[in-house]
Amino acid sequence: MKKFILSLLVAAGVCSGASAMGLREAYTALSNIPNVSVTVPDYNLPATGLISDQGELAAAYNLNAEQIKTTGTAAFAILNQIPLDYMINGGNNNEVCVFVYATPSETEGMSDILVATMSGYRGTAVFMYGTVTNEIKDLYQAATLKMEGNFLSYEVTLPDQNEFNIVLSKAR
Repeated sequence: MKKFILSLLVAAGVCSGASAMGLREAYTALSNIPNVSVTVPDYNLPATGLISDQGELAAAYNLNAEQIKTTGTAAFAILNQIPLDYMINGGNNNEVCVFVYATPSETEGMSDILVATMSGYRGTAVFMYGTVTNEIKDLYQAATLKMEGNFLSYEVTLPDQNEFNIVLSKAR
């Protein structure tokens, strides 16, 4: 009987591990959900910023209520497949959210990073993927996150005095 239970536990562990998703795979899936398109970063739009020189961006803007529900549901289904221990920062209050994930890159001293941010009020969903140094990854992890209602602020000060800021509010 013990062997049978142990076998079931091992099988469950293998099955749950098989459904885990890496950051590159998650970004690819997020960039293919309804209403989202891969785009050239526009630094004048909300929730975009520098991840790396080779960063990738997929976004949806000005979604209506039905599109928000469709896109948000699909995004959360994908994000829920990323192992929770990959998350280094983030929060969700059911009006706005930001999730920051990081894993070691194939290049020593570097980390792959995925940033997902969504706002139901603004009708936006923005997904960014890139590779950063571990020093910058640590700054993303230590960054201050503020949320209140449909306001969200996530601010990272980078070593060269550049900034990576996400601000979602009524004004933007």
